[in-house]
Amino acid sequence: MLTFKKFLFKTCLSPLALSFWIPVLMTLFYFASRGMAPFGNSSILTVDLGQQYIDQFALFKNTVMNHPGSFFYSFSSGLGGDMIGEFAYYLMSPLNFIFLFVPNLLLPVGILFVLVLKFGLAGLTMAFLIKKLDLQRGYYITLFAINYPLCGWFVANNLNLLWLDTAILLPLVVWALERLITQNKPLPYRLLLGLTILSNYYIAFMVALFIGLYFIWRLLSLTQKRWQTTLQFAWSSLIGGLLSAVVVLPAYYQLGLGKTQYNTPWTWRFDNNPLDLLVKLIPGSFNFDQMQTGLANIFVAFLILLAVVAFFVAKNFSWRVKIGAGLILAILILATTWAPLTLIFHGGQYPVWYPYRFSFILVFFAIYLGALGFKPNWQPHAITLLAVFTGIIAIAIFASLQVKTFPFLNRDLILLFMFLSAATLACFIGPMPAKLRLAVLSLITIMSLNTNLSASLNNFSYINNDEYQRTVQSLTDGVDIIDSDTSWYRVAQTFQRTRGDSMMADFYGGSHFSSLLPKNTTEFFAKIGQPEGDNYVVYSNGTQWTDDWLGCKYLLTANPNQPHLPGAPTSHLIGYRPDVSSDQLVGQSDTVKVYENPNALPVGFAASNQILKTQLFDDSPMQNQDQIFQKLTGESTNLISATNFDSAQGHNLNTPITVTDATVTRIDPSQPASLDLTFTPTTDDPYYLTIGGNLKIDQFDILINGHVVPQFSSYRHTIVVNLANRAKNQPQTLTLRLRDTQSLNLSNVALYHLNENVLNQGVNQLKAHTWQIKERSERRLSGTVTTTKEQSLIMTTIPSVPGWKARLDGKVVKTKLAAGYFLAIPAKPGQHQLTLSYTPPLFWPGLAATSLGLVICATGWGYRRAQRAKSLQEG
Repeated sequence: MLTFKKFLFKTCLSPLALSFWIPVLMTLFYFASRGMAPFGNSSILTVDLGQQYIDQFALFKNTVMNHPGSFFYSFSSGLGGDMIGEFAYYLMSPLNFIFLFVPNLLLPVGILFVLVLKFGLAGLTMAFLIKKLDLQRGYYITLFAINYPLCGWFVANNLNLLWLDTAILLPLVVWALERLITQNKPLPYRLLLGLTILSNYYIAFMVALFIGLYFIWRLLSLTQKRWQTTLQFAWSSLIGGLLSAVVVLPAYYQLGLGKTQYNTPWTWRFDNNPLDLLVKLIPGSFNFDQMQTGLANIFVAFLILLAVVAFFVAKNFSWRVKIGAGLILAILILATTWAPLTLIFHGGQYPVWYPYRFSFILVFFAIYLGALGFKPNWQPHAITLLAVFTGIIAIAIFASLQVKTFPFLNRDLILLFMFLSAATLACFIGPMPAKLRLAVLSLITIMSLNTNLSASLNNFSYINNDEYQRTVQSLTDGVDIIDSDTSWYRVAQTFQRTRGDSMMADFYGGSHFSSLLPKNTTEFFAKIGQPEGDNYVVYSNGTQWTDDWLGCKYLLTANPNQPHLPGAPTSHLIGYRPDVSSDQLVGQSDTVKVYENPNALPVGFAASNQILKTQLFDDSPMQNQDQIFQKLTGESTNLISATNFDSAQGHNLNTPITVTDATVTRIDPSQPASLDLTFTPTTDDPYYLTIGGNLKIDQFDILINGHVVPQFSSYRHTIVVNLANRAKNQPQTLTLRLRDTQSLNLSNVALYHLNENVLNQGVNQLKAHTWQIKERSERRLSGTVTTTKEQSLIMTTIPSVPGWKARLDGKVVKTKLAAGYFLAIPAKPGQHQLTLSYTPPLFWPGLAATSLGLVICATGWGYRRAQRAKSLQEG
């Protein structure tokens, strides 16, 4: 019984255990109160967690369980892309292995429990640090520790699960660094630093900057062996970097292909008023707008702020230690407002959403200093009490004046801040029984943290669980229909839950959403008329030719006969494809129809080498598609040609004489307005519309014969829209219906016709000599292909990036760049054995560096152990 009691105490009631369980239970109770699955029909999914990360978690499952090669490369990433960089940023948490036991339909439930587990682990590691460094004792350990996982940063970034592991490890890294400094034991620091970098190299970069500042500060307390300690720190930090190199070096290379190519101008400006940061001390100081372009999230219970004051007024710390700590706090605070420091902490670029991602470090250091300086029996001087009380009033008054500026503020929360802060301060005005003071401070702290948690997250809406499951089930049903086809192919879609559907349902698609997306991928998609942005591409506006060329053998479309329910494919339409009406319907479910494209080319085929000389142009997608067709086939016949509208008629708009690039303006601002453009197809071929990037889809609706043409939500360059097919001699009316805008510039609005006979002849020519793949994995393709004098180039639709190696007839050969994006291999006429394999650039140097780091760690550990054994023998 005694053993059981000890076990119960250590696992449930000890200071460390409570530091774990309190954050777990508080977050779990909140999510349950919002009815999130499994507690209701809502879900944990919101913003990027619902639009991006959940698909990455599904990819993680598929990689571990089905095709490990996806750790290096995946054709589910756009048209194909490196994956080790994406794993390094998104998927290195060991807790992701929990998802292996969770079906995709229940992933939101799995994510919820992993999230609350991470909250608990953050409290546990913080408590571990406080206890091991003897900063606090007893349940004051818990009181300080729970402020870390329940601070403003964790609450605001709870959906960014990929960052939380690094924050969890920060207290352990500091503990390990203290062992290096005080006991000359470097191994824990080396291993934990390496693990921290592996968990998420981006957030770890911020941690590394702080660790450098922290070490310099700690040197101020040393009276001897400063140089030896500094050298040990530098050497051990290098080894920690080596341990992570196998993943970080390839990821760094991938950053050079994408994110780092976007330049951020450096200025000396302040991005916000530094005083505005004070409003972040009010509970609930977070909402959707703050997620995009807000202030640093630094909320903690007032006890922490008071404890920081205790540190700076304490007499048992030297002025050098206080000044050093003050400088670190000043740097961290300044980095939340001054552009140069902000950019330094974010690796030279402003974040896209979720600003000031390092602010958990500011919270951590404040808790650390507070725990270091606070004593349970602290009795501050009257002047200190007066100064703190004045500060409370000043913050409340300032926040009250900012209510109109910051919508998340309200009088009730400001009054609650004043009450809880004053109640905390009152605990130190006079003598109070120790247990009573602890109980009161605990109650106030938990109330404060819980209020911030609920008030902040109540500002957000979450995806309905049924909605998520309907779309995922529809995708699964569609993929199951074609799963028996073992050939290499891509799948196009006219509906989409997210740009990561191909990762969720494990097929080769054309869309992707990632912070590591190569810049040349977005440029190529723009040049063929597809929606794209800095971190995403969407294959939603394909033509018959791009479907054939890019190997889109199947098309998933919404079944129009299904009930229109939230999450059903009909509620997630992103494209309109009447041009596939001639394709064969190969299967359907209640929600999805699947069509097969008989003209789809495989991933490789023999083509004319003229494609190597092709130059694509901005905002000319139909001309680019036509040029690619001509260069691949070696023919001069036009596939695509421009045609004119028959007439234009404005309704409450001026009618333009020439449509393209005209500006139409609403006559009566209070009345609906639209522009009708008519045309009559002279053949049964498909007709397409181009729309310039300046003509934003949120400003107008596209209708064809009175029916809305669904489109993806945004684009930056000229896109292609299918309008008609099999409509010979049938008049067509294209309507551009204005929304909440007074005028439209008809940027690049033009009509095009694709000659289906020319297309079929050209595709048949390209299909004559295709790459017959015999062996394939995610990162290796091998098979035979025959080239001719006219078709002397082996053309692939694999994006050309460093890392691909081509072996032609057993010999390594150089690859060429085709159409500015794809991999191609020149070959003499005849039959050839072609093998393409992918290894991420810098992977082998990274593996060697990691191996070296492990050898150094093992050697150092063995040497120290031998030295200890020798000392024991001599003793």
